[in-house]
Amino acid sequence: MSDDIENITDTIRYQGKAVSDPEWIPAFLATQKSGVIGLIDDDTPHLVTQLFVYDEDEGAIYLHGAQGGRAHDLVAAGDEPRASFTTHEMGRFIPADEPVNFTVEYSSVVAYGTISFVSAEAEKRRVLELFMDKYAPQLVPGEDYELMSEESIDRTAVYRFAVESWSGKEGWKDSDHPGAYDLDEERESR
Repeated sequence: MSDDIENITDTIRYQGKAVSDPEWIPAFLATQKSGVIGLIDDDTPHLVTQLFVYDEDEGAIYLHGAQGGRAHDLVAAGDEPRASFTTHEMGRFIPADEPVNFTVEYSSVVAYGTISFVSAEAEKRRVLELFMDKYAPQLVPGEDYELMSEESIDRTAVYRFAVESWSGKEGWKDSDHPGAYDLDEERESR
């Protein structure tokens, strides 16, 4: 299904960071722990950081949450409203002679599409099990935790972000790049 998603990486302003490999974006999404879903509330952006799973067979990013709140209400009020999603990984800081040229190592994906609720219980269960597989792969259902009850599934909102287009970028330096530093390590050494 990822083949049906338009890769708009070639529209990125700085092509030196663009990722052209079509397999890179799904692989990157599989490794990321959280992302940000962007919704529109009248004319105001509403951003929510969420855990997520990407289902390559469906070409969709799934999120979950409570059956209430601002994001829930925005999705409920629209007919598959437009949305965006992003996730990233950050590396070391890269100094330069001029502060304006300082940079950071990173990888990122931005996706565009529509968002809706998953309503069928069997599909919600399947998606919630994908979350457990991703975030608790070491645990065995029915042994390490109770199997999901119908009541638990019913009270959980599951969102399907249908990806229409996406782009990927990354910029990493060699491990011995002069002056590259990890900010947390620099703070700890002070």
